Order: sequence, then structure tokens, then C-alpha cells
Amino acid sequence: MHQESDLSRTRLLGLCGILLSATLINYACRMPFSQTAVQIQEAFSTDDGGYGVVEGFFGLGFACGGLLFGFLADKVNVRWLYPAVMLAWALAGAAVAWVDSLWGLVVSRYLLGLFEAGHWPCALRTTQRLFKPAQRTWGNSLLQSGASIGAILTPLLIAGVHRFDPAQWRLSYVLTGLLSLPWVVAWWLTVRNSDLQRPVIATDESASGTGEERRLEAHTSLWQILFSRRWLVLVVITISVNTTWQFIRVWLPSTLEKQHHYEHEFVQYFSSVYYAATCVGSLGAGWLVGRLAQQGWNVHRARLAVFAGCALLVAWLVPTAFMAPGWLYLGSWLVIGIGALGVFPVYYSLNQELSAEHQGRVSGVLSFSSWLVQFFVHPAVGNAFKANPATRPLLFAIIGVLPLFSLLVLMAFWGRREKS
Repeated sequence: MHQESDLSRTRLLGLCGILLSATLINYACRMPFSQTAVQIQEAFSTDDGGYGVVEGFFGLGFACGGLLFGFLADKVNVRWLYPAVMLAWALAGAAVAWVDSLWGLVVSRYLLGLFEAGHWPCALRTTQRLFKPAQRTWGNSLLQSGASIGAILTPLLIAGVHRFDPAQWRLSYVLTGLLSLPWVVAWWLTVRNSDLQRPVIATDESASGTGEERRLEAHTSLWQILFSRRWLVLVVITISVNTTWQFIRVWLPSTLEKQHHYEHEFVQYFSSVYYAATCVGSLGAGWLVGRLAQQGWNVHRARLAVFAGCALLVAWLVPTAFMAPGWLYLGSWLVIGIGALGVFPVYYSLNQELSAEHQGRVSGVLSFSSWLVQFFVHPAVGNAFKANPATRPLLFAIIGVLPLFSLLVLMAFWGRREKS
């Protein structure tokens, strides 16, 4: 029987705050690019096609980084690896302030994606060891909510820079990169090696309530995992939910400005409100899974129910994509945002069910599969928008049903864990 963790609640929440802050900085370094899409296109004399190519290379960098840092997270002490990749992606993100060619922009965004990918193997190895199954989704929701907070604050920063001097829009890339310095100090002062060496407890899909007290087996080989049914289910889920989330992140700001003619400053403020809604979705999903488990629900079924609810909210994108601009249109995006990020804590919890020994590589290879798709998606979308702007609502509607599709795959093929 697994012994209860000796971590106090206060210390556990402190560690979660460190992880939340890492995700915040991860997104803060990423967000200025989509939020200044119009300025980028003007400064580098390009269009939606060129912008899509740059975003595609960011995705390729993230895919390669998933493989690289997924392997390293299982082999190198995460206490040292994590701050190293943090500093590297901060420098890559800030480099946009000095590049003067489209291909220089491509290189900087590729490197940003490469190093930002290291965040997730490190973070998921940490939450996998800090939390038991009933609370792991909650821990992952705190981790993921940093994306929302970073996405809330970054548009406000950009709006402030724009109000100060619109010509200095590159300054936001430098300011977000500087956030990495205090985080590295906080990480070294807070995290101990013993925090990262705790046993991992598995979820029992047939247990009632929180009745899972079994260590996740460490002897399963990586190749067995990569050819398992559950692995294939997770590939479908990560491609579906990440494509939906990234599509909105990349193309919503320019859609609001170009298609619906909202002012640039309004788009920044609305983006912050949208990402506040996504924060509600992330935290709400984690809280609800834990609450249902406390009420006697099987943990896996609680995760399924929450994932289903969030996927249905995202599906509201189908009618929203064809709405005229106005308060109903903008309000619908807030509903969609709740679901778009709410699916991620559940996905991460499922990701952590495959292996304790190979968690870094599991999350890294899954990240590779998802982000490799983004490498092809965004250039194709940019060219489609360039050739025919009328395709925007249709493509938004299509990506709105992807989480529902992954839900059906999850329900049909996940199955139950064999008794050891």
C-alpha cells in the first residue's frame, strides 16, 4: 500500500505555483507573435501565407523539442534541466526584437518552439509524482492555468506598449523574456530532489471512488507503450485538442481585426477576457474531477464526464464561426474558451497513466506527434486564407468538432487496466 505523501498542503500548493508560473512564462513568450500578427506582416512585408509559414516552423521546433527534451527529462535531473530550457526559450523569444528578415524570424520562432517544448516533459514528470490520481487532474489544471494567466497578461502588456508608442511593439518580446530570471531563482530555492523521486500511483478504472492505491509499474518498456492501444488513443486526443487550441491562438486575433474589423487595442483587451475564460475552464475541470471523485465517482469516469462537457462547449464554435460580429459573437468565444482549455488537464492525467519510468519520453513523443501536425496545418491555413478569405469560418467550424471526435475515440478504446 502506498504511503501518504509527507508534503504539507502549503508546500504542495507552493510547488504548484512554481509550475503554474512556468506555464505562464511559456505562454507569455509565445503570445506576442499572434497578438502582433498584423504588425509582423507589415514589418516583414509578408501576408497570411508568410505568417503561417513562420507559425509552422514554431510547430516544427516544438515537435523536435518534444523528442529531445522528452528523452532528457527521463535521463537528466529535472531540477537542473527545467531552468536551463526556461532560460533558453526566453532568449529565443526575445530575439524577435532584433531580427530583420523573414527567415531570421523563422529561425527565432523555431528555436522558441524547440526550447519551450522542454517545459511539458519536465512539468508532467513533476505533477505525476506530486499527486495521487484523484487529485492529479487538479494539479494539472493548476499547471495548465498558467497558460491562461500568461495569455491574459500578455495582451495587456502589448496594449500598454502600443499606447506608449506603437512603433515599439517589439519591446513586448524582451519584457516577457525577462520573466524567466526570477522564476529560475524561485525554482532552485523551492524544489528538492526528493520531490521529483516519489512513487507514481496508477488509476484503477474499475475501482469505486478514490480506491486506487497501486504503484504504476516501472518495468513496461517504451516500445510496449508506443505500440499499445492507449498510446494510439492519446495520439488522437493530443492532435485533436492541441490543433483546436493552437488554431484559435494563432488565427483568432487576425480574424477579429481583418474579418470583423475590430480595433487592434480592442482585440488585445478582448484576448485577455477570452483567456480569463480559458483559465476558468482549466481550473474548473481539475476541481470538478476531484469533487466527483470525493462524491464516490470512479476517477476515470469523472475525467470522461468533464472531458465530454468541455468538448461540447468547444463544439459551439460551429455556429459561432458563422455569426456576425457583436456581443453574441464575442460572448460565444468565452464559452468556447472554457472548453478549449478544460480538456487539457484531463488529457495530461491520461498521459500520466502510461508510465512512471518513461514519462518524459511519453509526453515528449506525444508532443512531437501533435506539433508536427501544426507544422503542416498553419502554412496550409495561411495559404487558404490568402487565396480565399471566405474559408475562415468553415475552417474554424471544422476545428470546433475535433475534441468531440477525440472523446468518442477515448470512450471506445481506452479500456481498463489489467490487474497486476
